[in-house]
Amino acid sequence: MTTSSRLPAGSRTAPASLRRRLCAPPMPANLVGGALLMLFIFKVVTTNPFASLTTPEGRDDPLERAWRSTFVDVSKRSHAYLRGALWDRHPGSYTRNLFAEQSRYLDLIRHDLQPWKDTGITQDMVEAASMLYDKCDGDMIRVQIINGSLWVHHITERLEGGWYPASLGPGNAAAKGRVPYAILAFMDTLRTFPGQVPDVDLVLHTADFPCVSRSSWAGAAARVPPPPLLSFQGGRHHLDLPFPDATYWGHEHQYLQARRCDPWGAPVQGWANQAELLVRKYENVSLLDRIPQAQWRGRTKDERYPGRDHLRRVFVGCVDELKAAGRGEDAALLNVLSPALALQDSCDYRYNVYIESRAYASNLKQKVVCGSLLVALRTKFWEFFSRGMRPGGEFVELSSDPNAVCEQVVAVTRDMNAAFGAAYASGQLTSSGETTPLLARQLKKMRRDKRLASVLEGSGVTVGARGPAPEVGPPLASGSGGNFSWGSSLMPWEIAANGQRFILEHVRMQDVLLYIRDLLRAYSALQRFQVAPSANLEGRSVCYSGRLLLEQFGTPHAGDAKTVEAAYPWLRTFGAGCTEVEGDR
Repeated sequence: MTTSSRLPAGSRTAPASLRRRLCAPPMPANLVGGALLMLFIFKVVTTNPFASLTTPEGRDDPLERAWRSTFVDVSKRSHAYLRGALWDRHPGSYTRNLFAEQSRYLDLIRHDLQPWKDTGITQDMVEAASMLYDKCDGDMIRVQIINGSLWVHHITERLEGGWYPASLGPGNAAAKGRVPYAILAFMDTLRTFPGQVPDVDLVLHTADFPCVSRSSWAGAAARVPPPPLLSFQGGRHHLDLPFPDATYWGHEHQYLQARRCDPWGAPVQGWANQAELLVRKYENVSLLDRIPQAQWRGRTKDERYPGRDHLRRVFVGCVDELKAAGRGEDAALLNVLSPALALQDSCDYRYNVYIESRAYASNLKQKVVCGSLLVALRTKFWEFFSRGMRPGGEFVELSSDPNAVCEQVVAVTRDMNAAFGAAYASGQLTSSGETTPLLARQLKKMRRDKRLASVLEGSGVTVGARGPAPEVGPPLASGSGGNFSWGSSLMPWEIAANGQRFILEHVRMQDVLLYIRDLLRAYSALQRFQVAPSANLEGRSVCYSGRLLLEQFGTPHAGDAKTVEAAYPWLRTFGAGCTEVEGDR
């Protein structure tokens, strides 16, 4: 990550007094001027300057309101104290030549392609993958790269009214659906590595769930190679080839927002900018001073798939279960569902819990990059990078047994808090004294609540505390094999630092694009046919240029295309050789 050269010397964040001045108007010279200024500020604060982008002609759109109601109402001041976190660069502008580099995940790519090592990938296999749309839930596209040009066949139909959720109202460009961002991913790779991406013919599945079951191709069926299918995740019981998902180019709906002194916020487009914002926000907030609870927010009930979120419901139910058993202090170690919490504020908590449903959750990288400790219930699915993270090294892994979840999370959280408290009392850890506005308010509330105040005692949190530092207690006992109860010989703050370092060093946008390039090259090396627009795609596959993609982002709401174009200005001139290939056809 780069740092801003505009910050005061010797500091990467502005002092509190400067932060206040950055977002505050100058004091008027007289009372009349003050009154006029206050009236002007009132009009500005109560009038959304982006109303034309969120409700057409100023009308209240009920579909838009319904869509927004399903997400967290982001605090107006969530990032107002920050200097502009997004300053003078765009995602994809790198400081060195990537041509000669290899993806650090190349061994994982080769491992995932093992089922086709002996037989190769034939055209019939690709055709078979394209026919999985009846079996696989969600949108599928067939992608062909021919002499550097990008051809896309929409196996599942694109709606005439634009990409989902265009029907839910304008202003949702970054949540517009996974297909256009998948197309953007291929374009970005071709742009970054011209001449380095060979001809390929593949099928990409963009839904929540993996599709190609490993068990279906075991035993006698193993004589027939499985259809090669790219998905946004892989898994222990699936053969899908992981591909970076839409959040690397889009954003997490309304959850990550920042605009200097803008009370409404603006979506942060692209993972590079999301990571920068979260690092800047929390870089001077010590893990010691964050709320010492294990927090989780998310969906607990999917009407379409009732069994999807069972483990999440079990975890959320731990609080009531512990209270019913008279264990209020243990229940206070967990923080679930309430109050509403945006993803951009989740690292106000010391421990971020990660729970899969029937698939991966795309917010793992955001939860780790801001420095909190990831506590994951044992995972069955993975993103392209997550197998590179070691349990006990970059995160804490606990059992996913529903009967053990409550006790394990409570015990580990209590023990890790004790470790923080002992480290603070002995001088091993020191407080930075810095907090975010929301964190400061939450800690103040906790100290007024007797049950919650007990969580803070002995956990090392000093912000707002009164009285002398706690005395050093007995050393914390480790479990079998020299590991503590959280499954590691490392201290929790060391694990959190390792996790953050892994994301910052190995999940940058250049790492994402290197992974895609090397996946396409390894896939192409297994192909046993020459790629060309096949007969059954004639007339239906489209050569995509940047302008065509922007037009589709802007259908039916032109403002959505402007949002994407502002984030990726190179799309205006990206042709991908479509004119030349069209002439050959």
